[in-house]
Amino acid sequence: MAESADMEQLLTAFRKFAVHGDTKATGKDLTGKNWAKLCKDCKIIDGKNITGTDVDIVFSKVKQKTSRVINYEEFQKALEELAPKRFKGQSKEESRYSQH
Repeated sequence: MAESADMEQLLTAFRKFAVHGDTKATGKDLTGKNWAKLCKDCKIIDGKNITGTDVDIVFSKVKQKTSRVINYEEFQKALEELAPKRFKGQSKEESRYSQH
């Protein structure tokens, strides 16, 4: 049950950042700029294990080749990519739950 609530909060955060600064945004896609803002505001970027460059690289890795945005599924993949770097020394499963 708790995991479901966490996932709902994650989707809510995604949608808030997806529309940030863009009155025409649908909330279904996240730009690279807003992805970086989310990572900064949510303290994913810590300046030690994860930098702004890391966040940009992961964004490029998970998005579709010709796309300039990521959808919610790609967003989740991006977080999974960053979790082991952000939570060094923890297993993949432990780092996944540390994000919540």
